[in-house]
Amino acid sequence: MPENNDRLLSAITRIVPSMLTAMEAFEQLQRNFHPTHSNQLKLAFEPFEAQLREDFNFFSTVEFPADIAAIGKTLHQAATYALRACEGITGDHTDIAPMMRAMRAHCRTQEVIYALAPAMTPVNQYFLEPEARANGLLLRQLAHQEADSTDAIASEHLPRGILSVANERTVRGGFSVYVPENLDLQAPAPVVMALHGGTGHGSDFIWSWLREARTRGFILVAPTSTGDTWALDGPDRDLPALLKILTYLRQNWMIDDDHILLTGMSDGASYCLQAGLNPDSPFTHLAPFSGVLQPDIVLQGRLQYAQNRPIYLVHGTLDWMFPVEIAQMARAELEQAGADLTYREIEGLSHSYARTENPALIHWFNAALQVPSNA
Repeated sequence: MPENNDRLLSAITRIVPSMLTAMEAFEQLQRNFHPTHSNQLKLAFEPFEAQLREDFNFFSTVEFPADIAAIGKTLHQAATYALRACEGITGDHTDIAPMMRAMRAHCRTQEVIYALAPAMTPVNQYFLEPEARANGLLLRQLAHQEADSTDAIASEHLPRGILSVANERTVRGGFSVYVPENLDLQAPAPVVMALHGGTGHGSDFIWSWLREARTRGFILVAPTSTGDTWALDGPDRDLPALLKILTYLRQNWMIDDDHILLTGMSDGASYCLQAGLNPDSPFTHLAPFSGVLQPDIVLQGRLQYAQNRPIYLVHGTLDWMFPVEIAQMARAELEQAGADLTYREIEGLSHSYARTENPALIHWFNAALQVPSNA
């Protein structure tokens, strides 16, 4: 029995850090991905895959006792998705489709392993910004180890954690929402609504922001477009859906109506501007990443709604889908329209989500949303 326990402990202490390290490496690779750099990225990533596969092979030989079998199953499923993500990078591929599937597998890895955050400190830490990973109080609060009794009573009808509202991956038009486990439910909460790229899904894109929401304490919403992508032309069925989501949030939690950020990536960025540049828009701040200022916005005279509106425009110099010149033209149009514009042109960034820009964006959006002190 002691030998079995030793093997079990060894299996867990090998697979968890190996998987989390590979996941961190995948995030860095994702930021640097460019179709012409795939061979270099493949070579850089192969050691992480090799280590994870070795540890997974050992892990698969260990039998978990019945009382913790669920943990073993979760780790096995998460590692399987993580290896699938690795294979999308290191395989012998000639196009970017495997990389896109790898990104989805990486999201599934996070979705599965997040369930272990309350029980495993390394997982809990992974879903925090690096500056907060040594904050013991925050880790305990997020793991439900410390709860205010008054707040617990008040929260009986106010769920926390990750909720999916008609947002299974086989359907369109739903949304995922994350309410931090330690959120002060007696105070209005800022909201970040994050829009996925073309053919994406909210249940995947939520992971681009969850670490920041967990660390700093704001409500995060990731809607899924009603069609394959956002309604950039033709009838707009997406804006009514976004407004209904805000109504849902107000019905269930206290919302800070002065701080509602609409952000998005690629098609989500383009639609962010389309949805935000409207009269009576409820979105107080707009942050499009790697998108396009649609010509219809200009032709329909809706640029006037950019006047004095806080907009944080981000684009990479190596964007292979929407060349940076498109963003430079958008910058000129928005400045001429009188927008309160912050423009960030990121050297070396291709057509990928610039997650490293999130901290500066959050400070711009609401300076009160800080990484909590370790003290």
